[in-house]
Amino acid sequence: MNNYIKLNEDRWNNVKNDYTEPLTHEELEEVRNNPISVALTVGKKVPKEWFEKANGKKLLGLACGGGQQGPVFAIKGYDVTIMDFSKSQLQKDDMVAKREGLKINTVQGDMTKPFPFENETFDIIFNPVSNVYIEDLENMYK
Repeated sequence: MNNYIKLNEDRWNNVKNDYTEPLTHEELEEVRNNPISVALTVGKKVPKEWFEKANGKKLLGLACGGGQQGPVFAIKGYDVTIMDFSKSQLQKDDMVAKREGLKINTVQGDMTKPFPFENETFDIIFNPVSNVYIEDLENMYK
C-alpha cells in the first residue's frame, strides 16, 4: 500500500463521517458537567481509571484530529497536543478550541516518520484505531 498518504489524505480531508464532525458547544457543555468519556473505537469507551493512573496531564492525541477527543481532554484540564496527518482535521480542533476558549496545540505529522517531540514529553498518548491506516507500525510504537 504505497499510496497510503494519498488514501489517508482523501479519506480525512474530503469525507464526512462520525470522525470528521467536530463537537458542538452543547455537546462540550455536557462533557464539562460529566466524568471524562472517550472512545478508542466505536462502542468501546476508555475506562476513566486509565486516565487517573497517568503521572500527569500532558496528553498527545495521536491521529485523532477532528474537533472531538482533543476538546474533550482540554475541557477536562489536560495539556493537549493533537498530531494528525490531516490538515483539515487539525483545523477542526483549532476551530473548536477558539470557539470554546480552549488551548489545543495542533501539529501536522505522519506517525510513520520521527515525531517532532522529545522522548517522554507526554504522560498519556491517546491513539484511536488509526494504526490500521499505516503499513509499518515500528516508528509509531517507538
